[in-house]
Amino acid sequence: MLYATQIKQYKVVTGSFFYKDTYYSFLRSFYKNEKKYFLVVNEENLKTRIFKLSELSSIILTDNTNTKYKKLLKKYNTSFKLQNFGVTSIKTNKVYLTADLCPSSKKGYEDEFIKFFISRYYENSALNITFFVSGNWIKKHKDDFLELIRFQKQNKLNITWGNHTLTHYYNSSLPLNQNFLLKKGTNLKEEILNVEKILIENDVLPSILFRFPGLVSNEKIAKYVNTLGLIPVGSNAWLAKEQDIHDGSIILIHGNKNEPLGIKKAISIFKKNNFIFGSILNDLK
Repeated sequence: MLYATQIKQYKVVTGSFFYKDTYYSFLRSFYKNEKKYFLVVNEENLKTRIFKLSELSSIILTDNTNTKYKKLLKKYNTSFKLQNFGVTSIKTNKVYLTADLCPSSKKGYEDEFIKFFISRYYENSALNITFFVSGNWIKKHKDDFLELIRFQKQNKLNITWGNHTLTHYYNSSLPLNQNFLLKKGTNLKEEILNVEKILIENDVLPSILFRFPGLVSNEKIAKYVNTLGLIPVGSNAWLAKEQDIHDGSIILIHGNKNEPLGIKKAISIFKKNNFIFGSILNDLK
């Protein structure tokens, strides 16, 4: 069931702390069942977790900037561009499968592809995949969302849940610099935080990975995303755009049935190649 427990007073918080031999950064605070919680990120393995306020009585506040997470935030806060800003590949011999779940009027999702992916590559350990999910896709595809969670619980998929905004606005008649998140009047905070809230309310951990709708952004928006503690992820292998897969490629497909060409290409390529699918969070440098 979606929204089993609603959370309240969801806020952005900042600061770092040292706890049980690990550096963490605060990301958000919220209340659930009248108790206060914090969403934090491990500054070395980049994984998020949730702490109760009562668990953090013995923390040491710190301003250590020499951690993997802090270095990545600094790295992806410069050299901005309109299209495809962020991590587009990682220097490894692996590949990184990402699937966007933008809002869609189509029923279902690319479940046949996901089942093919599992049957083709599964070897007793969960397969790495990142879903960049929009809040409105979850709202209109509750059963599909829950099925993906089941794949994760069954240890078939190791899912990283990335943020793809609440509404993913798009107007085909507008130029890129007025489209997607660049639409005049867009409330960036609501677009981003509401996705995290929906995930947490469904006992799913939001990661620090963020994908700009349409891969379109500008300096102002990218800097704001950075202040939220998120790392932008683009792609150098958007399959529906005829981009090739290489070592380290971040592959982009759409899992919402809006881009069947990309799915068809992925199946064709995957049948012929014994790829190793990596975790972006594990291998990001």
